Amino acid sequence: MKRLFSLIAFVLIVASIYATTIVQISDIHYLSPSLYDYDRLRNLTLIGDGKATHIMDKVMDEFVSEMLEISPDAVVVTGDLTYNGEKKSHEELREKLSILEKNGIKVFVLMGNHDTGNATPYALYKDKVVETEGITAMEAEGLWMDFGYGEAVSKDPASNSYMAEVSDDLWIMCIDSNNGSGGSVRSKTLTWIENALRVANIKEKKVITATHQNLFVHNPRYTFGYQINNSNKVVDILKKWGVKLNLSGHLHIQHITKESGITEIAQESFSDWPLQYGVIEIDDNGRYSYFTKEIGNKDLVDEAQFVFDSSTQYKFTNNIESENKDKMTEVATVLNREYFRGKVDDYNKDALALWDESYRMTSYLNLIAYDTRDYRSVEGSL
Repeated sequence: MKRLFSLIAFVLIVASIYATTIVQISDIHYLSPSLYDYDRLRNLTLIGDGKATHIMDKVMDEFVSEMLEISPDAVVVTGDLTYNGEKKSHEELREKLSILEKNGIKVFVLMGNHDTGNATPYALYKDKVVETEGITAMEAEGLWMDFGYGEAVSKDPASNSYMAEVSDDLWIMCIDSNNGSGGSVRSKTLTWIENALRVANIKEKKVITATHQNLFVHNPRYTFGYQINNSNKVVDILKKWGVKLNLSGHLHIQHITKESGITEIAQESFSDWPLQYGVIEIDDNGRYSYFTKEIGNKDLVDEAQFVFDSSTQYKFTNNIESENKDKMTEVATVLNREYFRGKVDDYNKDALALWDESYRMTSYLNLIAYDTRDYRSVEGSL
């Protein structure tokens, strides 16, 4: 009951102040429960990369329920909808998100590097791993036709990029850098971006762009493969036509940066603790306010934290032999968890000092420990 009242209050505040509300999620990495054995997958997540893949079926049900209560104008999914491009995962996730479309909430999807032919889709059963059916870029566009592609005011013939209407005066441009282009935006697509933005300018529409990979570097340790290969060319075009906000993902870490007059929000993976999504509220003058919000199901959030912390401990401290191992493990776990959610708060500085240069992860921990900015909120103007 308390959660219901807080959601109602949130809805009333948003409706009274803002003209448009957009929710962003990214890197869901949804895997159909029919394609895995729960216990085996859960055990693998504990030594994997921290994604709570084994509960994403329930997490998405919770997300859909919350969106029906909040009722934003649109939900934008910035890529990696599926675990590895399984057709069954695409179909099931589409069914879940179709509930929002049926209730008047627009959903715009963008394919990521895990969605169409860039990885091998497989099923993870109790005693075997078997390859399963995937989908091509063309098939993905057909399957997700009602989630942006079929509603486009402009469609790029050279890629899965498109422009669609969020509201009367706001358009969203989803830019594809994955399907057959190896992390780059094709030259023909660059031409399409320029022409589509020119039309938007003539029609006096504000434009938000969305990419899967990042336009800018958010962490110097994560550059190649994370940033769009020819992002400088994309940025030049966006800057020329006055685009001020880009939504991305791929990095899995919650982060915000501003370069060349463009603010980029890299949304944390929705499959990582604390299972958070981004809310963008835009007023009639084009002023926007962004903040993150985690889902309301505490049991799911707690399970995601257990998986994430276990993964950190396995990768960071599993092979450490030291009388200070417990302290080192605790500070590494806290720092990594908080950095991924977008704000490093309090940690044991004395314990961090125990990580000397002989340890492989020391430079990473020092890098994130002193980045104390809050990447969970930002304000600006379109």
